[in-house]
Amino acid sequence: MWRSLALMDLPKIGLVLIGHKDHGKSTLAGRLLFDSGAIPEQKLKEVEAELKIAGDESFRYAFFLDMFEEERRNGLTIDVMQMPFRSKRYLYTIIDCPGHREFIKKMSTGASQADAAVLVVSAKEGIQEQTRQHAILAKTLGIRQLVVAINKMDLVGYAEEMFLEICNKLRTILGSIGYDDPPIVPVSALDGENVVRKSEKMRWHKGLSLIETLDENIVPSALPTGKALRACVQDTYRIGEKEVIVCKILTGALKAGDLVYYDPPGRRGTVVKIEGFENEAAGPGDSIGIVMDMDVGAARGQVISHPENRARVPRSLTAEVVIFSDKELKTGDTIRIRCGTAEANCTVQKLLEKIDPINLIASADPPSSLKNGDVGKLVLSPIEPICIEEYSEFPELGRFIIEDRIGTAAAGIVLRVETKKMR
Repeated sequence: MWRSLALMDLPKIGLVLIGHKDHGKSTLAGRLLFDSGAIPEQKLKEVEAELKIAGDESFRYAFFLDMFEEERRNGLTIDVMQMPFRSKRYLYTIIDCPGHREFIKKMSTGASQADAAVLVVSAKEGIQEQTRQHAILAKTLGIRQLVVAINKMDLVGYAEEMFLEICNKLRTILGSIGYDDPPIVPVSALDGENVVRKSEKMRWHKGLSLIETLDENIVPSALPTGKALRACVQDTYRIGEKEVIVCKILTGALKAGDLVYYDPPGRRGTVVKIEGFENEAAGPGDSIGIVMDMDVGAARGQVISHPENRARVPRSLTAEVVIFSDKELKTGDTIRIRCGTAEANCTVQKLLEKIDPINLIASADPPSSLKNGDVGKLVLSPIEPICIEEYSEFPELGRFIIEDRIGTAAAGIVLRVETKKMR
């Protein structure tokens, strides 16, 4: 475990690292952790031992994140890691996301927990396919705050002209996606240049270091305490004669004595006890165990809500999606979506438009299909009941992924829902 960080009462920010394969996301994350003093002594010793076996110093900082033997052998990150470090202003949690196609699902999961993104671009390789793809995905998943790190400046001799060339191209691309004039910072994660401390090798850079740039430009998301209750059921356990329903509260508050619904199918009951919250209400981010006054048929995928503002079970939904699959998506297709802890089959009822990722202009006519790399709007009709909300109201229940036999085929946000009549 990471050692206890001082000033844990600092405002908290979730930070997702995105970008093309091998552009240095894990090394940058490891450098942030190391230079900010967040690495425990025991972990440092473990990494030194691993480096002697691996015989490659270039993986030093990535090793802080790559916890599994398979990752270490391959030199590739294959899981979403979350580790905290503190700056003068915030307590950050790094969400290290992989850059390979088959791990887009993990990237979607990481992005859904983030307040901001750091887009990592190699100074040597420049803008690549997943540079744009991950930026579009982050924007689609609702991440509005972005900082760019031009990494591996050591491989181009810390040349200012190389940095400026990539900056000019990136600003055009990111502006077309909806990220207007984001801060762009030159760094070398491997050498530790301009990550936490200002660089001696890039004196031409008159701006801030990466961590200073984050502090000056990123603000934490407000906790959704004033919103209606939404809690996702994760599992159920039987302890003696009582059933404990394990769930995570996304928005609102829950306390003993509350009357709640479990949708779908819409059974209701009264909360008798919340494990660990006997004398207070549980709120956003809390993972809790609930004991009800009766059997409500709780199951993974259900959403808990209060009667005055029930969770929505749509008969159709309009969404904006980004396609990652080589298989085209067409009207009439049956797809499987995941939202929160739930999943359900849906029919593609209608393709509404395709959006040009360069100029964000929608097509005049409905497209015949959406293919890999396309951004589009469509209407889905759930075949099985599932709780999904509009992203503008409940972001964590307004994001979803579409899966096919190979893996994640698309990710999207819900723009509008048409609901079934509640009982």
